[in-house]
Amino acid sequence: MKLEDSGILKEPLIEEKAVSVSEDDDHQPLPLSLSLSGAPSRIISKAAMLLRPSHAYRLGKRFAYCFAPQIMRSRVWNEEAPKPKQFPTSYLNGLRGITSVKVFTFHYIMAFSDTGFEPWGTDSRHKYLLELPIIRYFHAGFTAHIFFGIAGYLTTLRLFQLIDRHNTASQSKVLINISGALFRRAFRLYLPTFIITLITAHYIYFGFYESNRPFLDDHLKLFPGDWNEPKPDQAATYWGQMYFWGNEMFDLTNIFTQGAVYPYHDQHLWSILAELKGSLFLYMVLMGTAQCRVYVRLAVMCAMTFMYFLWNHWEIWVYILGAIVAQIDLLLTEREDKKTQILPSGGGVGVPGDRLFPPSPPRSPAPDEMKRSGQEKHPWTMTQYFFPFRLRLGMIMPTTGHAWLRIFGFLVAFYFLSYPIHGTRDYAPGYIWLNRLIPLWMDRKDKFYPNIGTALLLLLLARSDPHSSKWRWILNTKVAQYLGKISFALYLVHGPILHAFGYMLPQRIWWMMGIQGMEATDAVWSAVVFVGWAFSLAVSLCVADVWTREVEGRCVKAVKMLEDICFVKKQA
Repeated sequence: MKLEDSGILKEPLIEEKAVSVSEDDDHQPLPLSLSLSGAPSRIISKAAMLLRPSHAYRLGKRFAYCFAPQIMRSRVWNEEAPKPKQFPTSYLNGLRGITSVKVFTFHYIMAFSDTGFEPWGTDSRHKYLLELPIIRYFHAGFTAHIFFGIAGYLTTLRLFQLIDRHNTASQSKVLINISGALFRRAFRLYLPTFIITLITAHYIYFGFYESNRPFLDDHLKLFPGDWNEPKPDQAATYWGQMYFWGNEMFDLTNIFTQGAVYPYHDQHLWSILAELKGSLFLYMVLMGTAQCRVYVRLAVMCAMTFMYFLWNHWEIWVYILGAIVAQIDLLLTEREDKKTQILPSGGGVGVPGDRLFPPSPPRSPAPDEMKRSGQEKHPWTMTQYFFPFRLRLGMIMPTTGHAWLRIFGFLVAFYFLSYPIHGTRDYAPGYIWLNRLIPLWMDRKDKFYPNIGTALLLLLLARSDPHSSKWRWILNTKVAQYLGKISFALYLVHGPILHAFGYMLPQRIWWMMGIQGMEATDAVWSAVVFVGWAFSLAVSLCVADVWTREVEGRCVKAVKMLEDICFVKKQA
């Protein structure tokens, strides 16, 4: 590509011109070029310029560049993606990214099969290997508790470090951080949500959805899974369509609504309101315990978790569970540092005077760093020529009781996380005894063990050695980090994409083969569904990439500008 073409592509689509304003401008006559009498001629001249073939070609290239995903920019225009920053909690960003792909997979498969809901062995139809506990976690079942737990952990980790200093400067920083986070939270959640649902509303109003509607509503032959996601009807007037959209968005912002809100524009967006509720109540607990001793605050959070559990708000008590894990992580880290004499004497929690922050977990290394450190720890020797399997097995298999205990903890965590949605309703081998511990009054019994598994998984990951943990290595790979970067966008766009064409892809392939999906063999059915899933995922990832850059990024900038306008300027 030519250098001048590269410059054209990276020009902004909307030019921003600086305008100087002086105090005497109100008393000066308007320039002739800006007079109203010349407006029609200027409009006609501008339109003629835009319609010129050369200008239209340049504008088209800039639009193509704007809506090109990063992988296309790297291949076509040799533009390298910006390197992601590494933070102590980057592994949680990778966990969020991998989990978002799992959410996509579950939402896709549940339209064609009920394997994501039913337990393994509940009847003769559900005895496949992929339905077994732990294995099923990676493709079946709800996963919102993972996102809520991560948000609770990340929200409170830095705040706990500031709170535990107990001095005026730190307390003022806590107030500033919580105030800014609360101001931004609703905007960051709802601006992209409003935009994607508004696009869906127009897609329905102009009739693009109507060709698929009768097929997607056929739950007997075409979509026999445990799935029901009706879309709004096509309104007779544009005002009627927008009025219905506005009502749904109003309901989606009502934090006092009992239970979840499932908007017809996209039922997956129920979690937006749940996340807002979790954030608000968690910040309330933080402000109420900001001046408490650390163990008092921990006890209060445990008590509030139990109360929200009794109040049937599973989405809030898993949020607070994430905060509890963050506090325990900091306490254990501080205790370890005291044992190794990293912290100076007299610098503990509750000790007045000048002291350090409770230490953050060490930075999670990038995969390349771990590879280099692994080579330094395990230099190449002649023994590897004769006993390569034994050496590799020794590097992979645990060698201490503590390591075996951690493996057992991960197995328990994933066993809880893979609890089937209908595990209390239907016969569930492997969970029958555990079901007796779930209170009968719980509205969402399927959330009891997954919430506990979320807290256990976060604690195990937080306490993993960043230099040797295989889990941290996986979650810090470039793929996982990239998925984490676009995870929110993927969550927003995958629903409209699946309804637009993703769900219909397997059906059209079966029709080309002259059969219905219910008539296909297991091998043919699995292969066709896999093809539809893979193609839909690829398209969703590309759209999510563009959405993150062009929509979500601009929303963040808009919120930042609004914050600069509304907030009082800091005095030097």
